Amino acid sequence: MYARVTTFKVNPERIAELMSKVGEMRSRITEVPGLTQAYAAWRPDGQGILVALYKDRASADRAVARLQALWGNLAGLVIGVPHVETYDTAEPLRA
Repeated sequence: MYARVTTFKVNPERIAELMSKVGEMRSRITEVPGLTQAYAAWRPDGQGILVALYKDRASADRAVARLQALWGNLAGLVIGVPHVETYDTAEPLRA
């Protein structure tokens, strides 16, 4: 598997809006070809992380434009530019 980890910041006063938007986007996120799992997490201070696991790097690369459009749905909530890191190997720790 291939992993993409994105960190982001949201105004802490708008966490409820973030939660609502993520819920609205859930079905579109799960429809991304090659995406096997995705988790979003955030703290009350607005710091957040998105961990996305793909079948392989090619799947992740093909998903970039679609994911950028999804991030566009969070415009006005996300402060600054999200930071993306990639990992060529991802293994489950639990079966």
